[in-house]
Amino acid sequence: MCGRLDLHHPREELINLFNLDAQLNDFPARYNIPPTQPVLSIVNHGRGNEAHLMRWGLVPHWVKDPREFTVLANARVETVAEKPAFKSSLKNQRCLVPASGYYEWLRQNGEKQPFHIHKEDGSLLALAGLYATWEGPNGEEIDSFTILTQEATGELADIHHRTPVHVPEENMDEWLDTKNVNAQNALKLVRPLIKYNVTSYPVSQRVNNARNEGEDLIVEVELEAKPKEKAAPKPKKSTQLDLF
Repeated sequence: MCGRLDLHHPREELINLFNLDAQLNDFPARYNIPPTQPVLSIVNHGRGNEAHLMRWGLVPHWVKDPREFTVLANARVETVAEKPAFKSSLKNQRCLVPASGYYEWLRQNGEKQPFHIHKEDGSLLALAGLYATWEGPNGEEIDSFTILTQEATGELADIHHRTPVHVPEENMDEWLDTKNVNAQNALKLVRPLIKYNVTSYPVSQRVNNARNEGEDLIVEVELEAKPKEKAAPKPKKSTQLDLF
């Protein structure tokens, strides 16, 4: 699963990694981006790579009312080619979702403890995404996307059983090339995130509230030691004789 994103890398790094036009507008750093909010996404419509803001939570083109449709923040890579909500986008509308990191939650002592997951060297993640454009009866449009996920492995599996999938830099152009790369071959381009030297650490529970923002949200915190359980007192030995 991927339920919250962090994107604070400078504009120049995005331009270099995703081969974007230098005219890319500057944007504020975001440290706590939840589904339903606009997120920077990379697409290619045959004119080179372009950056667009899209709503996180895919709305297929055939939906009648987006307000009554479940938010599709993630899509399982194992079944994405079969699901009606995703199979058209996998074929025709693939995107990359830049992220400095993302958050996942581990339940500890009855509380949800957030962890920040990111590359050890601090470089950008390129998450595999699918997008769609919904058109309303009055001409309104909603561009939206979902992030592909798969079974977590390694240390990431200790936090959550799902993790987003990553598109390596050498495969980015092919992933975005829906004209020449079909859906089946596109799925061969994505890789498990654990292979890209990711690390994780606990962060403030202020992340749990999507209204909270700021650089302090990605600062590592020290978890309190789990209190030791007191041993149950031994029953006092009776001074009476047993009848049996």
